[in-house]
Amino acid sequence: MDPIPAFLVAILLVGVMTARIGLSPFLSLVVSALVFGVLVGMGSELTGTVSTGLARIFSALAIIVFSGSVIAEQLRRSRAVERIVADLLLLVGQKRGLFASGLSGYLVALPAMCPLTSYLILEQVVREMGRTEGGSARRYLYSAALFSLISFNLVYPSPVMVILTGSLGVDPLESVKFGLPLSLLLLVFAFLYLNRFSVVEETVAPAQTAPLPPRLLSWAPLALPLALIVVGLFSSDLWFFGSPDVALLAGALLSVAVAKKEAAEMIRAATRRAGVIIFDLCGAGAFGYVIAESGLGPDLYAGLGQLVPAVVLPFLVASLIQLAQGSRVVTVVIAAEMMSGYPLEPVTLLFSIAAGAYLFSSFSDPYFWLVKDTTGSGLKEALIGYTLSLTICGLLVFLATILRLLLLV
Repeated sequence: MDPIPAFLVAILLVGVMTARIGLSPFLSLVVSALVFGVLVGMGSELTGTVSTGLARIFSALAIIVFSGSVIAEQLRRSRAVERIVADLLLLVGQKRGLFASGLSGYLVALPAMCPLTSYLILEQVVREMGRTEGGSARRYLYSAALFSLISFNLVYPSPVMVILTGSLGVDPLESVKFGLPLSLLLLVFAFLYLNRFSVVEETVAPAQTAPLPPRLLSWAPLALPLALIVVGLFSSDLWFFGSPDVALLAGALLSVAVAKKEAAEMIRAATRRAGVIIFDLCGAGAFGYVIAESGLGPDLYAGLGQLVPAVVLPFLVASLIQLAQGSRVVTVVIAAEMMSGYPLEPVTLLFSIAAGAYLFSSFSDPYFWLVKDTTGSGLKEALIGYTLSLTICGLLVFLATILRLLLLV
């Protein structure tokens, strides 16, 4: 079978097995990789290709995901996240709780290496913060969810950016120069959008206040890896300490030291969470690598290159994959493999894919259902508050990417 229709069959199969049958993303992606390989006529090398794809993602992300899970678990167990949210509220002002709740999601998603983990850590704290504006909570939860995805899709060293910079050969500093300011502009849009977002407010009773943990110990596991990465980006002599593996591992070790007697149980819980995440990512790696080895990319360029502008194709590919299976990291893994070697300026290609990973996140996206359930929203409200807001974010990122490309010419 021709690679393009085979790909459509395989990506549809991923969506059906994940969203309809309820298989884990890992199983769905590995099975779809094998089906795709058989359809395009790959021979005995197929299983080896799947294994190679699994190994490539594991080697790239295993330390990062595990370390991030340890940091996230420490933030939750020690109530450090409550201190962080309280400090952000103090920073932006007591009457700007909506922005503070979103900013906490933006920050915690980076070391957590997973926006769902970030949201689950913050959910109760953000819900209780809602009492600062007449007892409303639902809008605050949408803020934490939306802001977490803004940083996760655009700011290095999230798995999205680590994968894209590595696969497409982009200097991480170049991604930060464009992605970080762009993410801050999206924060402004998200805040304005949520201010106008009409929700049926959930009322919460004021929480019982308890002494917060020390500020230094609360912020240190979050601040240390981010500071090391920033130093490494701007100093070639300190590149070792600034690599995401080393920086996040340092944050994880600090978290273990702070946890003291609870360290063993904290590591066990973090390992379980990291295992689920890394298995799903490895499944995406297998699928993406089989696609890359099949020659689908060149066929795609030749078949659609004459129909759409060059900058639009990676955006459309990423949007289609995101619609089919819902995971942003899976989207960028597969899209990066497919578009490897695509004749487009690398930073433009990177952010075109990142923009597409925002679009159409709905029924196949586990984060959509998590936000809908925890906020108690109806389907229409969840689509407007989550899916539509993210789709607009993606379109804004894509427009900014085109503008950057035009300024380069």
